[in-house]
Amino acid sequence: MDHLKVLRENPDLAKEFDVLFDFSLLDELTERDEAEGRCTFTLPGMAFARDGSGGEYHLLEDGSIGYYSSEGEAGRLAEGMEDLFSLIVSCICWQDYCDAKQYADAKTLEEYGQRQRNINLEDIDMDSWRRVADALGIPTDGPLAPVLERFRKATQRQPLYRCVFHEDDGSLTESYDLMFE
Repeated sequence: MDHLKVLRENPDLAKEFDVLFDFSLLDELTERDEAEGRCTFTLPGMAFARDGSGGEYHLLEDGSIGYYSSEGEAGRLAEGMEDLFSLIVSCICWQDYCDAKQYADAKTLEEYGQRQRNINLEDIDMDSWRRVADALGIPTDGPLAPVLERFRKATQRQPLYRCVFHEDDGSLTESYDLMFE
């Protein structure tokens, strides 16, 4: 399913998706925010969505999805749109699922994922969540370990997605790893 197309063609659904997941879809692919030319990314890509804190989702040239936060973190999140939307919908507040110790085995990962999702669901309108998931064809009752394992693998795939910030004094600051430190 082309999730971006579904959201673009249904502004009410896109707004509901944004309210639930802090994901504001851009009207079209645009140049990444390069902080007035001070950011250099390791892989070519274009921005397609932003979050409320200034982070951006990037469609990379190989079809994978990168993310650059306003705090200087960067990384690959998913191998494609299908994996990204599965992560966002299934693992609400995906940034909360980055504890590497919990990825030891499938059982531990599933328990961790379910525990974290239950915590995050406390602040979510469940009817809205199910409505959005249904509209996008994403199950809300499936196992989380496979979704999270794809997420972990994407964050570690080489070449890593990074950003280098060019400081005023001429020095360079490399972005923090977004995941699994």
